[in-house]
Amino acid sequence: MKKMKSHAMAIILLSAMVALSGCGSSNKGADKEVSGNKEEQKPETVQTVKLKFYAQYSGQEKAAYDAAKEAMKKIMPEVEVEFEVAAQDDEQKIKTYAAAGTLPDIFFASSGLIETLKNSDNLLILDDAVKANDIESKLNETSKAMLWNKDGHSYAVPNVGQWASVLYYNKEIFDQNSIKVPANYTELLEAVTALKAKDITPLALFAKEKWTGVQLLDMAIVGSDPGGLKKLDNGEGTFADEAYAQGAKKLEELTKAGLLSKNAFNTTYDDAVAQFTSGKAAMLLNGAWAMGALEEGLGEGKIGLLYTPFTDADKVDSVQWNISGGGFNQGFAVSKNTKYPEVAAKYAALISLEFNKQRVIQIGDPNPVLVEDVQPEKGFTPIQQEYAKDAVNFKSMTTFAWGFENAKFKTVIEDNSQKLLAGQAADDFIKDMNKELERVRQ
Repeated sequence: MKKMKSHAMAIILLSAMVALSGCGSSNKGADKEVSGNKEEQKPETVQTVKLKFYAQYSGQEKAAYDAAKEAMKKIMPEVEVEFEVAAQDDEQKIKTYAAAGTLPDIFFASSGLIETLKNSDNLLILDDAVKANDIESKLNETSKAMLWNKDGHSYAVPNVGQWASVLYYNKEIFDQNSIKVPANYTELLEAVTALKAKDITPLALFAKEKWTGVQLLDMAIVGSDPGGLKKLDNGEGTFADEAYAQGAKKLEELTKAGLLSKNAFNTTYDDAVAQFTSGKAAMLLNGAWAMGALEEGLGEGKIGLLYTPFTDADKVDSVQWNISGGGFNQGFAVSKNTKYPEVAAKYAALISLEFNKQRVIQIGDPNPVLVEDVQPEKGFTPIQQEYAKDAVNFKSMTTFAWGFENAKFKTVIEDNSQKLLAGQAADDFIKDMNKELERVRQ
């Protein structure tokens, strides 16, 4: 009896399970009808990835960064980026981050910084991200070389083109004082002497940043040797070579004539710009990237560009497009210690394209790196038009000081250039530098 009762109970339980099962299927079917006969899938939860981006997020460039970041939200919506404004300190802060193992996920790296961080194993190789996103085909021919390091890998994706180092000049000061705009070294020395006599600082140099003195020396050399200081950085030549000795002697002569103010070595970028835009200084050295901001400060049509005013008069026609400045294999790089290497590498590669595009649209960058034809929202200003017209004639470029790959050379040329501009005799400078070249090349 007990056995029969158990069997009956089992049948009842089985029937109940079948009925419940049928109810479950029926409910699912009802859900499908309510949703329009289509089975809806709940969206998968996407994990937000937060990246820190160390960049020149200030001044005119802020608008380009903001627009690029906005465009990236459509391409990689899972990424949230927080910008940290890069210090104007000759890469000291980013090097401190590297030494402490706290590099931001993405940051700008120059050629010199790339070599330093490669040696300390802090850089992520971006080859896969570059190839997967077809970055090289989107860069124009002159910019493709900036993508690859000499070891064949990519450590940074270009964020800007190669800029010339220039002397900006205030047209009104030269016009009002009947001083000829210098086209060669003799005229430059005459202009410096005349400006000094009128109590106008000939050149506002923000020499608190040591690279400016190095660039001035490089500009004084490229009129005779297109290799400039980059050639010495590569281990070729010395200051015994005529072009280099003459470059040093020209700076000695210009310094004696009063080229710089007494406070040049304590002058910041903002101080120098204030001197230039207020009319207290006639010229200012900087990269061509600053043309928009300087024109805005001085007034449209009131600023001009000088590329090789240190060149001897009889050589101007043949060397006027040997340009100081440039730079290779630089751009947005990724820390090897980032928690999200694949995401950060893809983001760095793609935002470099968007940033380049927005630099043209937002601030009228006349130095594009993309194949895509992008036009500025407000058109080019007069100085941007002038630079774009000149740039197609450039025959050679050197580098900016942060592009030197030999860190020891960079240090000694920075320190000794400051001594030269502070009044050291050129012969002593040449002797000291040749001794240092022997040391740093060992």
